[in-house]
Amino acid sequence: MRKILAVMAVLGAVLALTPNAKAQIPVIDSANLTQSIQELAQDVATVEQLKNQLTQLQQTYAMFTKPTNVLGMATNLENSTLENPMPAANALAGLTGGQTAPSGAGVTFYNQNHIYTPTTGSTDTTQLTANAQGIANIEGIASTNLAAIQTRLQELPNLESDLNAASSITQVNAINGRIAAESQFVQAQQAQATNLQVLASEQQASHLQQQQEAHQQSDADYLAALNSASP
Repeated sequence: MRKILAVMAVLGAVLALTPNAKAQIPVIDSANLTQSIQELAQDVATVEQLKNQLTQLQQTYAMFTKPTNVLGMATNLENSTLENPMPAANALAGLTGGQTAPSGAGVTFYNQNHIYTPTTGSTDTTQLTANAQGIANIEGIASTNLAAIQTRLQELPNLESDLNAASSITQVNAINGRIAAESQFVQAQQAQATNLQVLASEQQASHLQQQQEAHQQSDADYLAALNSASP
């Protein structure tokens, strides 16, 4: 500011000269005036540079502090049935064993597979019905789990689009975190599907064991009947 005032003072002195002073030749230090103007121009350039730096700092600050609504992304995935479609672990015994009647997708598979319902009420017929219900339940659980995985995979490209449109570092980090979380959900569901496959395999082995036990029981009952009929 002192340099600006000095230049203005010199210019004012020049303009203040009256016409009556023609005989006097004012002495102007042109070198000093030129230097002052140059220094003034440099000061103006420095101020503009500082303003640009301030704008950049403000933009950087906004990039780090702009809030991100993580739950607002891919809202179709905010569904408990997608996050964990499997039934509770303590319910699996009744479902896979057939003691629990089919429900949901299991009903579709039961109706699709079912041909005849025995009505004699014997142990064999009761077990036959339970086996049919267990198979339908396992198919229903697997189908529901697969549908949840497919829905989640279909929504992941939407998160990728959000990532491409992100305008701040915080948004990028938040979206990447959400994608990682969704990938973890998919991996967990795949692990559940693997465990369900093990249960189904063991249930099949159980059916074979039941048939062998029923055969042995039938033989034992027949022998017992023969022994009791002997004199």
